[in-house]
Amino acid sequence: MAGPSGRPRRNEPAAPRRTPAAPPVTHPPAAPPAPAPAHPDRPRQRGGGLPGAAQVPQAPDVCALGREYGGWRGGSPESEICEQTYGH
Repeated sequence: MAGPSGRPRRNEPAAPRRTPAAPPVTHPPAAPPAPAPAHPDRPRQRGGGLPGAAQVPQAPDVCALGREYGGWRGGSPESEICEQTYGH
C-alpha cells in the first residue's frame, strides 16, 4: 500500500529565526560655524534705519490740531479733555 502511515509524523522544531542586528546609532555631523560678518570694520548704525531714508518727524501737538482743524475753542470741554489726557 502506498499511502501515509497511520502514525502522525513528528515535525522537527523550527530553528529560531534570527533578525538582523540594528545598525549602530549615528549622530548627524555638527553644524558648521556661523560665517563672519560681511563688513566687520564698518561701524553699525544706530536706529536700524535704511540708508538714505528720511527721519520721521516728531508727533504734532494733537490738542493744537484739534483747536486748529477741529474747531475747538480754548477752554472748551474737548480742549480741556485733550490737555488733561496729552498734557499739551
